[in-house]
Amino acid sequence: MSRTQVDTCQRGPEIRQACYSDHPAIRDFLGGLSLRARYLRFFTGAVSASPAMLRVLAGGGDHIDVVVAVEGGAIVGHAMASDMAGPGGMPVTEIGVVVTDACQGRGIGAALVRTLTARAQGRGITAFTMEVLAENRQVLAMIADHWPTAKHDLSGAYATIQVPLPQPAGGQVPLAAKEQPPPQREEESLERLAIRY
Repeated sequence: MSRTQVDTCQRGPEIRQACYSDHPAIRDFLGGLSLRARYLRFFTGAVSASPAMLRVLAGGGDHIDVVVAVEGGAIVGHAMASDMAGPGGMPVTEIGVVVTDACQGRGIGAALVRTLTARAQGRGITAFTMEVLAENRQVLAMIADHWPTAKHDLSGAYATIQVPLPQPAGGQVPLAAKEQPPPQREEESLERLAIRY
């Protein structure tokens, strides 16, 4: 990462919804991640930057919400949520976050998660889930600190974490959120959702 990109990490980022015009910036962001950061986020070191993948990573799909952290015109953090029906048909969302290497440890990942969480609550989501590689001790420790009641299911190389979200007063879920999302499309399953700060 260039000195200019490093310097921009020291100022607060703008967090906003991703859009179609972000495709080139998302491609550049992915290309700028270290092999380790790509592996911890996508469970592979080689992330596709195909048009279909860029469309998904910019939020172009049903039941996908994507926000980005932008500093100095460059994307330095990316977070996405993919809504689905959970146990008992209740709406849940699976999240994944990655922050560029030079900007990790500065709270950008936490800000992205807070933004995704607030947006999910607005959609009537009752819980979020994430898959974290078992070797990613930094993130597992962060989850334990922030969400001590989170449920962990360790299966092989990764852990599936489920975090219940506070519900609106009276426990009412907005009507639109009660609709069952359709099964995941093939392009939505192109990416593996993990979390990396």
